[in-house]
Amino acid sequence: MAKFIGNVPFGGLKFNKLAGANADTDIAVAGIEVSSTIVFCLELATTSNDPTDRTATTSVTSKGNIRCSASTASDSLLLLWY
Repeated sequence: MAKFIGNVPFGGLKFNKLAGANADTDIAVAGIEVSSTIVFCLELATTSNDPTDRTATTSVTSKGNIRCSASTASDSLLLLWY
């Protein structure tokens, strides 16, 4: 489901391609803060590149880190945030 992006702060949207990890494992994201908003997180399976929406299972857990409650190990994540 698309998320309405209302008042995006100065500096705009940020986009990262990240290596996945086991479920509930920190994944480093330079510059992300606990107050940041994740617009979407998309998992791309290594074997097929089939996308899976992981937005609902992904959150910012601490300064510089996100976690996904689903395993994304050996896959890639595309993260859009502000």
